[in-house]
Amino acid sequence: MDAFDAEADGVGYGMLYFPSAGQSVQLVTDIALNRLYEDALPGYGLYTFVLLGAGFERASGDALARHSELFRMIETYVVTPGATEEPSTEAHVFLVPIRAGRSPTAPLMDLAAVDLSDLMRRRLGELLRQRGQARLAARIERGAGPFLVSGLEPSLLPLDGEAPRLVADLSGLGPEHLYNLVDAYDRDIPPEMRERPESLSALRRRLLELSPQSRSASGSGRGETDGKRWIFLI
Repeated sequence: MDAFDAEADGVGYGMLYFPSAGQSVQLVTDIALNRLYEDALPGYGLYTFVLLGAGFERASGDALARHSELFRMIETYVVTPGATEEPSTEAHVFLVPIRAGRSPTAPLMDLAAVDLSDLMRRRLGELLRQRGQARLAARIERGAGPFLVSGLEPSLLPLDGEAPRLVADLSGLGPEHLYNLVDAYDRDIPPEMRERPESLSALRRRLLELSPQSRSASGSGRGETDGKRWIFLI
């Protein structure tokens, strides 16, 4: 099933939520497929959508190792002790597209929905081209990935046309960086930054501080990619 078929047949798809605080891991399903990534659960402080790289089903070597380690870190590291019944604005949350009909005890790597992720990458690519970032769009559409897309809104795509998104292209990172990367995302948001753009800026700063390698390969803001950057504020 390709991305177009997936959009027409949403049954069996879902989004797994991994919050840093508040609720425990939660599965959300919807027959209207686009609502899974355009109308996520409200109430969290920062949302990060996890997108698989192009050709994920055929991935091998470093690409396979990156995806596997990222999912392993998310499902084992992102733990919410003393979970509450409601989302919390102090929490960052990872959202992972999955095939909901598969065994809930299966590893996250095996649950990931390739076709739904492909659809989400295509939608993101369309947005980037509208914003004049064709090179970054092509990178996301064709790159080995995975990709992380973060924002304040409960949506992959901006509800406000100018709302910023922080995009991390992990295609060039080694699996050894992913523990620190997930740690940089999985932080509670200080009260003074909740529901404010400063929380997204703070996340970007943490990513830039991951390692000398990541600092030298990062970009400084909006604009076209130069092929070396891996963090983009759009």
